[in-house]
Amino acid sequence: MDFAKDHAETSVLVIDDSRAICQLLTAMLKDFGITQVDYCHSGEEALHKLERDPAAYEALFIDLHMDGMDGLELIHQLNEMHYRGGIIVMSALDKKILDFTLEVISNYNLRVLGSAEKPLEKTLIAFMVKRIKSYFPQVSRREKVLKRREVYQAIKDNRVLSYFQPKISSIDNSVLGLECLVRLDMGSGGVVSPAAFLPVAERFELIEALTDATLISALPQFMEFCQKENCDCSLAINISPLQLYNNLLPESLSDYLQRFQVPKEKVILEITENHAIREENQLKNLNRLRIHGFQLSLDDFGAGFTNLRQLKNLPFNEIKLDAQLIDGIHRDRVLRVIVESIRKVTTEMGLRLIAEGVSESSDLQVVNDLGVDGYQGFLFCRPKPLLELIRWHQAWQKTISTPGIEQSKPR
Repeated sequence: MDFAKDHAETSVLVIDDSRAICQLLTAMLKDFGITQVDYCHSGEEALHKLERDPAAYEALFIDLHMDGMDGLELIHQLNEMHYRGGIIVMSALDKKILDFTLEVISNYNLRVLGSAEKPLEKTLIAFMVKRIKSYFPQVSRREKVLKRREVYQAIKDNRVLSYFQPKISSIDNSVLGLECLVRLDMGSGGVVSPAAFLPVAERFELIEALTDATLISALPQFMEFCQKENCDCSLAINISPLQLYNNLLPESLSDYLQRFQVPKEKVILEITENHAIREENQLKNLNRLRIHGFQLSLDDFGAGFTNLRQLKNLPFNEIKLDAQLIDGIHRDRVLRVIVESIRKVTTEMGLRLIAEGVSESSDLQVVNDLGVDGYQGFLFCRPKPLLELIRWHQAWQKTISTPGIEQSKPR
């Protein structure tokens, strides 16, 4: 990987009262291509810098034990100012103190990317650089952001494609459900992912048309999968929080289900955390979707605007852990503490908990031990068109029925 190219625009702030640590970490980050590194030697200095320009840094490395304003108080202040960058906790403290600190942080609306225990290891810092990149990805040079007219035309010309990725039961490895992941067929430009068109659709009010086209594509294919594979599972459809302003959303979705004869109890609406769900009209329509019989899933939990306390006031049936809480969890204590806290709350509330982005067997073992209800990720299956999904499912069924084989992962 060419770190220098991939991270040319990334800016990081190191906050530690040890000049030696600041210089060491700066050198490590620059070795991995992050050349824009600043550092502060106190929490007060860092807070003043961030108050002047909250968007100046994609990520912060924060030491917990500092003279004056310590790291936990700084993190509290960042939560109060709704800081949206990533946070990596550094510490050489006793395990009990660190675990308690991490449990406090897990209740904040912050993007906690992980922890780096001192003395700092270069391999761990490289892993954190990878995590920063995952949270703040740049669109591939081969996949440029589409223009409004290109997205509009693709929708109009019925070039909206449905790919599906299965959710796997943690109990018996069966397929719990399918998530529909939309793509656009751009002809000679190939099939493009949501990163290239979803922000455009939201910005230029094309999201409703995109959802309509997705339902027309996905619903009949879902029914075909269930019938051909004799599979009793659910279908998850992604809904933007912006669509919750639409008072006709429950009726519109119900009409599509009736048109394609899809039972309402089989459909889960996944609401992403890329926008806050706080306004009265949004909350009203979120509850109306439940009243109309839809199941609701909070997608990418841990990366956005909802904390554990707020979950108790929102009508969700399912919580999907953001992939960044899962990737590397086997080696990162902060992620284990956060996921364990979420598991406790979801168990008390009777909510399903799904781990997204499972790509390593070592991470799978940890989330399984923590008691999640299901998994989703490349370890099991990449998003696929219907025919490829059917072939995958037939192979998967044979694999899980083979005696002595557990958690196998055909591609």
